[in-house]
Amino acid sequence: MLRLCATLVACLLAGSLASAPALSQPAPGKQPVRTLRGAYVTSLSFSPLFLAIEKGYFKAENLNMDIQVLQSSADATAFLGLGQMDIAFGNISDTLFNAINRGVEVKIVASMSYTPKEASVLSPTPIFAAKALWDSGAVKSMADLKGRKVALNARGGIVEFQVGQSLRRAGRSIKDVDIVTMPFPDMPIVLANASVDAAIMPEPIATAARERGVGVVLDPNPAPGALVTVVMFGKNLLAAPEAPVANAVLRALRRAANELQSPEAIMSKDNIPIWSKYTKLPPPIVAKTKPYVFARDLKLDIENLMEQQKFLAENGHISHQLPVERVIDRRFVVPLQ
Repeated sequence: MLRLCATLVACLLAGSLASAPALSQPAPGKQPVRTLRGAYVTSLSFSPLFLAIEKGYFKAENLNMDIQVLQSSADATAFLGLGQMDIAFGNISDTLFNAINRGVEVKIVASMSYTPKEASVLSPTPIFAAKALWDSGAVKSMADLKGRKVALNARGGIVEFQVGQSLRRAGRSIKDVDIVTMPFPDMPIVLANASVDAAIMPEPIATAARERGVGVVLDPNPAPGALVTVVMFGKNLLAAPEAPVANAVLRALRRAANELQSPEAIMSKDNIPIWSKYTKLPPPIVAKTKPYVFARDLKLDIENLMEQQKFLAENGHISHQLPVERVIDRRFVVPLQ
């Protein structure tokens, strides 16, 4: 995903912060409604957030969520540390670990989404080979990508980790391929004209690529069971006096996640219009996409989190690995056993 200019994001957020009061006027005898400011990237991986908003689960906790849309969760990290934002929903990346290493006050408090655990199940982020290469027999497996161009949207994040895991299972490594970075929407075009040999594309681009026949699925689920996106708190909600508010946020999100425990529940006729609203995609397209997995109670796979950090360190994206206590806040995390 493209990263916004920090100045532009700051201006957008500054306008929002100036216009939205932290507390609304309470009705007689009622506690004031607390407004929390946050950010997310447009993706179906944040479906519990969308459901919690639409079903009034935050309102039930006396909360109002003022959520901004960013191009990359990396843009939100600094604002979390400065207290200009309370919560962010995004993926694990070198930006997050490097910020924590610099002393930025931000921590992971829950999972948001995972890939399916079964390697054969088509995930929301499959790896495609260019159809011409597949048809010629030049590329029939991940091992055949050695020395070839593979398209990612960015280095140092979950997408690179997924490709790395897929290559590792094939006896290769991320260093065996020529990584080319570009926006996700450009990938079907370059696959069609064979400017790259393979690409990892998320939904709904993956569904469009399959239907148009511009690529062939080479690995349906590059990193089975991988932690894709997480919930992050900044200095405001990490402050000890704010624990009741922080827990209220997570109760609302967990309530929503617990209603999304199967593909059928996620893609129900009632939910598809909600996903359409927040992704700006037509309902028929949303209905064709492959859903993410949402852990009950938004449990966090700490082992996978640290495995991703290790991958980033081994490939030079971060200088060293941080202890888990600097990355997560155990007051809020429910571990995935």
